[in-house]
Amino acid sequence: METTMLQQILDKLDNCATKDDFKNFATKDDIKSFTTKDDIKNFATKDDLKNFATKDDLKNFATKDDLKNFATKDDLKNFATKDDLKSFATKDDLKNLATKDDLKNFATKDDIKNFVTKDEFNSLVKRFDIFEKEFISMKRSVLIMEHELTKKVDLLLEVYVDNQANYGKIKMDVSKLTEVTEMHTLQIDLLNTKLKV
Repeated sequence: METTMLQQILDKLDNCATKDDFKNFATKDDIKSFTTKDDIKNFATKDDLKNFATKDDLKNFATKDDLKNFATKDDLKNFATKDDLKSFATKDDLKNLATKDDLKNFATKDDIKNFVTKDEFNSLVKRFDIFEKEFISMKRSVLIMEHELTKKVDLLLEVYVDNQANYGKIKMDVSKLTEVTEMHTLQIDLLNTKLKV
């Protein structure tokens, strides 16, 4: 009976592990430094990283240091745009313009204040033409009157010689003719004065 019990114990021991069987197993102390599943819950997987850039991806991108010498939009606020320049003159626009030196020999408005304009000159010429025509017409009339007067004086002188009794009447006619002549002479003088103005 003892043999049977012993055999049973031996049979049970056959199913048990020996110290040698545990040589390759880790102890609790061995796994203290290892990470548990709970420890890696918040870590990213390779799949999580698929949409993220690598250092190689960033090689062609600018860093903040690269931007130091570049202007910002705020830096450009006080600068003119091409549209702002459209209404301004270029150097080419100035090529055909006169300089102050070019204008030195030209008259100013003050310089020509006392000169006659073309319109004023043309108006004076028209007035002169009218006065000249009136003068010629008046002169012609005076010449005709002088001729008539001379004929009448000659006739009166003949009559006077022939008939001294009519002397008083002749004298009156001569006086009237003289007045007419003087009146025409005044008109001629007036026309001459107008032409001189």
